[in-house]
Amino acid sequence: MSLIVDDLTVKLYTNFKKKEFFNVADSVSFSVQNGEIIAIVGESGSGKSFLGLSLMRLNPPYISEISSGNIFVSSPENSEKINIAKLKENKLSDVRGRLISMIFQDPNVSLNPVIKIGDQIIEAILAHKKMKKKDAADIAMHYLELMRIDGKARFNSYPHELSGGMRQRVMIAMAMVLNPAVLVADEPTTALDVKTSLQVLALIEKMRVEKNVSVIFISHDLSIARNISDKTIVFYAGQIMEYGKTEDIINNPVHPYTISLIKSVPALSKDYVPREKLFVIPGSLSQNDFKSGKCRFYGRCFKKTEECLNNISLLKLNGERFVRCINIK
Repeated sequence: MSLIVDDLTVKLYTNFKKKEFFNVADSVSFSVQNGEIIAIVGESGSGKSFLGLSLMRLNPPYISEISSGNIFVSSPENSEKINIAKLKENKLSDVRGRLISMIFQDPNVSLNPVIKIGDQIIEAILAHKKMKKKDAADIAMHYLELMRIDGKARFNSYPHELSGGMRQRVMIAMAMVLNPAVLVADEPTTALDVKTSLQVLALIEKMRVEKNVSVIFISHDLSIARNISDKTIVFYAGQIMEYGKTEDIINNPVHPYTISLIKSVPALSKDYVPREKLFVIPGSLSQNDFKSGKCRFYGRCFKKTEECLNNISLLKLNGERFVRCINIK
């Protein structure tokens, strides 16, 4: 296992002085095998990106904290195993980038606008490895070439001189340059055109195959998850609604939320009729759903019963298939 997330709960404070909060990630558990891609999908505001940040311990301090649970990350190359959730703050910089790394949503914000991209990658290398700057530059150049970027032409370019797709590929190079065991990709195709998105997805798949990196792919797009992931977690209001092999999730959804999500995507829905009105899930996700003591999808569910007014646990169906619903066949 490259990553084991065990009963992770993350608080997000709405009023820190009064200690008012809700759990933006609530008792989340899953594991990722070496070289495996797991997609975390759900609508905007469901808490999936916050979960991704928490896996790196990058959740904003003072307004949020990991209140319980464990995040074990290990390297397939040796027996090293570290619990990020319990790690002291001054030890985190040694783990980030080396064992677990992240591709952020917006490279325009993530890249330093006044430092050349080559120097930014070199800085990431030298933060973890003792070597000459020239040797680090050679490694940086190699990873730019892996990302299909002309290293000689672009090594001394500033971020604003690159296209959006090229900036995102630089982010992948920076995330992969230390050969981490786990890569968290937080909506890496956001704001990219279809062609560029496919190129970015192909590069992530290339890193998985060539570097045996485990990938956590966060997205609101189920059709992308279908094409890139081995397993899928359907996430809603801070909880796992359904979890299993991607093929099973897409072809045989069980949770009402998963069924509704798939119906709303024409490319995935078996019920879609061209030129007909698209299916829309009624209502919207609110902060109150995170605080609910009942099923968090209750207010929008087409299968709800009185039993759903109680807190619902994640139930095991078979093998690696889990669902948080009691009204299933």
